[in-house]
Formats: sequence, structure tokens, C-alpha cells
Amino acid sequence: MRIAFCTDGIFPKAVGGMQRHSRLLIEALAKYSELEIVVFHPHDDHLFEGFKNIQEILVPGIDVKKNYLRECRAYSVRMYEELLKGEYDIIYSQGLSVWYKSETFSDRLIVNPHGLEPYQAIGFKDKVIAIPFKRVFKKIFKSSRAVVSLGGRLTDILSEVIGKDKLVVLPNATIVDQKIEKDFTLQNGPLRLMFVARFAHNKGIHILIQAIEELNNEGYQGKISYDLAGKGPLYDHYTQNHVIDNVKYWGFISDEDLVQLYKDSHAFVFPTLFEGMPTVVLEAMSKSLPIIVSDVGATAELVDESNGYLITKNSVVELKQAILDFYHASAEEKTAKSESSFQRVKDNFTWKIVAQKHLDFFQKIATK
Repeated sequence: MRIAFCTDGIFPKAVGGMQRHSRLLIEALAKYSELEIVVFHPHDDHLFEGFKNIQEILVPGIDVKKNYLRECRAYSVRMYEELLKGEYDIIYSQGLSVWYKSETFSDRLIVNPHGLEPYQAIGFKDKVIAIPFKRVFKKIFKSSRAVVSLGGRLTDILSEVIGKDKLVVLPNATIVDQKIEKDFTLQNGPLRLMFVARFAHNKGIHILIQAIEELNNEGYQGKISYDLAGKGPLYDHYTQNHVIDNVKYWGFISDEDLVQLYKDSHAFVFPTLFEGMPTVVLEAMSKSLPIIVSDVGATAELVDESNGYLITKNSVVELKQAILDFYHASAEEKTAKSESSFQRVKDNFTWKIVAQKHLDFFQKIATK
């Protein structure tokens, strides 16, 4: 089976959830000898030289200094011209990669829109900006053979937009190593909570900081500490205007330091405002961390009362209560959530499992 995998970037040459998903899914699919994978990407060098069944085709990429939507369309024109040169059983498109004349490939086009950000826009300005993107996605969805949902609320959104006939649920995944044993007795210091994300409004950093400040005022400053990793447009604002004794701002963090932070922390906190199926949550679960996360996107597929807390987005009150509930839980209860997190990701969200689901669906499409 010959697969065209079309994406606007591959991790680590491009950073983002979709770009990381592209890399890891391609590598997982390449383990199936019956697949021949042709990867269309914008990078100058070859990224999969160690894989015999992967071919790479360069498609000149997007100029980020110009209008993004126009650049996406121009990229899709170049993608279209390259796709016409070959024959493929399946064309798998990440985001807007296959847009121009997408109807040409309607019998074999699978589109993964990931987080559906235009459909989860917050505030009037963002909703106005989202309008043309929604129109483009509507065209692509109409032209496709199938549209991928990562699960949860994303499935509900797509069901309203395109109906259920074209929908297929194919979740995100992560690399799962050995389970990390956690000590929740707190004999060596305060409860340690961690947050990893871009410092931007949509990641809920303002919700977290407000919750921290209120909890500190209520007497928990010496009992709970917070490690906040990542940078972004709001990083300087918070590091300059919200200097808090029990908060450490890590900024950009190396992979080695991030792994150590996962090991040292007791829970992962992520009050995000909209998501797909966030890789950071999957990674935290694979490191045996209980999760406190907003009920957005596909997070409900990952978290429930067995391994953490789902909270309403934009709710400082619910975030504070979840933190307090976890703080006051017994060591045994915390351990149970930790073990549940690891087991859930191991049983459902490894790349081996998710790649097999993709292969099964590819075979189903190709034989019809």
C-alpha cells in the first residue's frame, strides 16, 4: 500500500503538536513492511534516512512573515502539483496541507484537522479571525473520504460540521517507557505541581497564576510549589509582574530537564482553553503523573476521576478546588491516580497501538 503523508512540518525542524504527531506517526507506520510511505514536507534535509520504506519529497514551505492563510493555500498548490506526479492508495493530510483542488483526491483523502482551533475560538476577535479558516476546512471536509477526530469534544464538533458518516476516531499517542514510582508521602517537602506549555492566553496561564495567588493568600504557599516550563508572548509579563516565592519559571527547558521535572513532580496541571488531544498530557501520564486539566478537545478521553480531575475551562474556582482535593487526598489515593494514568496511556495511547488503528483504517479505505 502506498501512502502519501502530507504535512507542513516535521519535528524537530518544526515545533508544535501536529509536527510532533507527524514525525512519530510516520516512524510508527514505517515499521509495517507492507507500507510504502512518501512524506511531503517543507524541510531542506532528509529526516527519515534510516527507514527503507520512506521516501521524502520537498515542497517549498510557508513564509511566516506573510499572510498565513494565503501562504497555506500557496503551499497546498505546490503540494497538489507534487501529488499529481505519483499514484497513491491513501493521501493523509495534516491540517491544511491538501486544500487546493482537494476534490481531485476525494476517493482516498484522509484529513486530520487536529485541534480544530477555528471551531473553539474564544472571544469576538478570535471568532471573526476564525471565519475564513472554517470556510476552508468545510471545503476540505466536503472533498475528503474521511476526517479524523482525536476524540472527545472534537468528535461532537465535527459531527455538527460534517455529520458522522465521514468521521473516524484516531487518537494521539506518546512514547511509553517504564512506570515511574512516585512518593506521595510529602516527607521531603511540599506538593509539587508542574505546568508545561507555551506562555499564551489560550493555554490558561492566567487562570493558573490567579489560582496560585489565591491559594497562597489562603495559607498554602509553603505547602504547594509550582514548576512552570515554557516560553511565549506572555512569559516576560509573568516573570516580571508575578514573582511568587513558590513558583519557578523554567523558560525553555531541555528534554533532560523536562524528564527530571516529570520525575520530581506529583501532578500535572493544565487549565488550557482549547486543545486537540494534548501531547503534554499524554507525556505526563506516561510519567505516572495524575492530571488536572480543562475539559476541552479530547482531554476527556485521557482523564477522569480515576487518574485526575477534569475542570471547566476558564474556572479559577474549579482549578483551585481540584488542586486542594489532590493536596488533601491520602498518599494511597494519589498513588492510585498515578498508577491509573500510566496504565491508561499504556493500554490505549502508545504509538504501536495508534499506528495499528491507522493501518486498519487505511486498509478499510483502500479496499472499498
